[in-house]
Amino acid sequence: MVGIPILVIVLIVIYPTIWMFYHAFHDTNMMSLFRQDWQPVGFQNFEAVLTSERFRNSLWHLAIYLTFGACLQVVLGTILALILYESVKTGWMRVVLLIIMVLPMMLPPSITGILWRFLLQASNGAVNHILLNVGILEGTERIDWFSVDLSLWSLVIADTWQWTALPLLIVFSGRVSLPPAVYEAAKVDGASGYQVMRRLTLPMLREIIAIAFILRFMDAYKFVDKVYVMTSGGPAQSSELPVYIAFQTGIREFQVGLAAGYAIIIFVGAALIITLFLQYLKRVMRNAGVVD
Repeated sequence: MVGIPILVIVLIVIYPTIWMFYHAFHDTNMMSLFRQDWQPVGFQNFEAVLTSERFRNSLWHLAIYLTFGACLQVVLGTILALILYESVKTGWMRVVLLIIMVLPMMLPPSITGILWRFLLQASNGAVNHILLNVGILEGTERIDWFSVDLSLWSLVIADTWQWTALPLLIVFSGRVSLPPAVYEAAKVDGASGYQVMRRLTLPMLREIIAIAFILRFMDAYKFVDKVYVMTSGGPAQSSELPVYIAFQTGIREFQVGLAAGYAIIIFVGAALIITLFLQYLKRVMRNAGVVD
């Protein structure tokens, strides 16, 4: 019984990973794959990735997306979760509101991208119509959400709308699990709502919020679907992210060796960032007395 899942893991994880590492050091493309004829090139694929201005620009786009996308989702999810728990006291109302907030997360990312592609259209998109109706835009004025300056922010808006629900669920579950006795003692001591939130709730939820951020970071790091559907990385490569470039290189251009180089560099970068974050989290938890 154990052998079957091990075989599945070998087939869909271990073997493709070994295959990718092997071809990252070769000049593999579609024709050489068919002919079974590829030549070793050493670290040339990695050098091509690291010296590519397109890749460096995509790293800057990723930093913007992670800062204003993933971080914003965790902050909004935490705020909404605490408001939902503290302000809504009726059980059935909490469930209804929670279901409504989680609905966007249940949509496929590609469908979400198509939906927001229509909503953000400059000529007849719903977002521009709303801005016209509330007086932010006037006359024939329109916002081109898919221009060079705004295309990346359009992706951030769409992704935040869909995935804020994930940290919301995680933080809400963590808040439900906190011991009521601590809050009763704080109430007896005369602590205000702000003091309870700042001194009790947020410190006790610190590790849970960090886990929510790690999950969103890992998912955001491999952000491809909405980029492909909404902007295709454009215009003028203004919304390209590293994983999307790897996808384009491997799937559309069939430069398998170069795409493998992209994938390995992206993987190493993500592993380093997550490792540093986990070390920081462990140090914080050790200072708080949560772990030894």
